[in-house]
Amino acid sequence: MKSKLLTLCATLSIAGLQAGSPAAAAEPAAYLGVAFGQSQASDLNAAEINATLASFGLGAVTSVDDNGTPFKLFGGYRLSDNLAIEGGYTSFGEFTSQSTIVSGGSGTMNGEWSGYSLNVAAVGLLPVGESLSIFGRAGLSFWDLEFDLAASGPGGSVSASESESGISPILGFGAMFNISSRFALRADFERHFGVGDDSTTGESDVDLMTIGAQFRF
Repeated sequence: MKSKLLTLCATLSIAGLQAGSPAAAAEPAAYLGVAFGQSQASDLNAAEINATLASFGLGAVTSVDDNGTPFKLFGGYRLSDNLAIEGGYTSFGEFTSQSTIVSGGSGTMNGEWSGYSLNVAAVGLLPVGESLSIFGRAGLSFWDLEFDLAASGPGGSVSASESESGISPILGFGAMFNISSRFALRADFERHFGVGDDSTTGESDVDLMTIGAQFRF
C-alpha cells in the first residue's frame, strides 16, 4: 500500500509541476473545507494488550474498539490546474480498550486514546472529465496523542495518563466532484504513519476515510 500511495502522489505532483499553468479564471484558487468519516488505529489489538499484562503476571480478556469518528478542517491554494498546497486540522476521534483480569488478580482496566494532527501537504490533481478529478496527497503530520488508563479492583481505583507529540509522514488519495465553480464534494483516504510512542502511549498508524465539502473563493 505504501509504495502504491507514493507512486500515485509522485505521479500526480510531477504532472502538476510540468503543467505549470494557472488555475482557470472561472475557478477560484483558494479554498476551505470540512469533512467527516471513520478512522482506524490499525495497530491497536487485544492480543498485544494481553501480552503486556501477561508480562506483569496478569491474565486478561481484552476487547478493543479501534474505530473512531474523525473530522477535518482544511484549506489550500491551487497553484495550477494540477497542483495545490493544503493544510489543515484533523481530529482522529477516540479509540478504546477494555480488559478484565482473570488470573493473577482481579479487576478491570480501561484505556482510551485520542489525538489530533496539524498537517501540510502537496496535492497533485488529475482532471477526469469536466466535473471529476482524482488526487494524491503527500506531506507531514504534526500529531499529538493522549492515552488515559483507568483501573479498578479490590484495592480501589487508580488512573494514569500519558501524552506524546511528533512528526510523521502523511499520504492519501481521493476524488473530487465539482458541483459548481465554487463548490465541490470530496472523498479522501489518508494514512498518518507511526502516531504515538511504543514505550508510553503505544504506537499505531491511523487511517481515515472521510467525505466532505470544499468551498472556493
